Amino acid sequence: MDSSEVSFHVARFTEPTDLSAAISADRMVVAPVGYVDMDTAPRLATALFNAVDSHPEVCCDLTGVGFFSAAGVHVLLMARDRAAKVGSRFSVRGASGVTLRVLRITGAEPLLLNGERG
Repeated sequence: MDSSEVSFHVARFTEPTDLSAAISADRMVVAPVGYVDMDTAPRLATALFNAVDSHPEVCCDLTGVGFFSAAGVHVLLMARDRAAKVGSRFSVRGASGVTLRVLRITGAEPLLLNGERG
């Protein structure tokens, strides 16, 4: 077992949205914890794609991410594109430190964070 098997997991949970009192929709939150790199990015992709395919609103919460590589950026952009194709809303929150820096360096920050700062 490599070190990424121990240091990475993805939690999924729902939380209420603020869309309107008339709409009782839940947002699916996908929250990776640990390192998102080329070894763990496929697991994050699976979790995000499954969420996007089955929920009208999905948020990837990066608060628990300690290391974030370009492979993670690629997964987030693919999830964003997939959400657009299936009519789901996709957002990213909790980016800070090295994660936010990688999003800025790659030019993905304005595409994914929509004004939120970590």
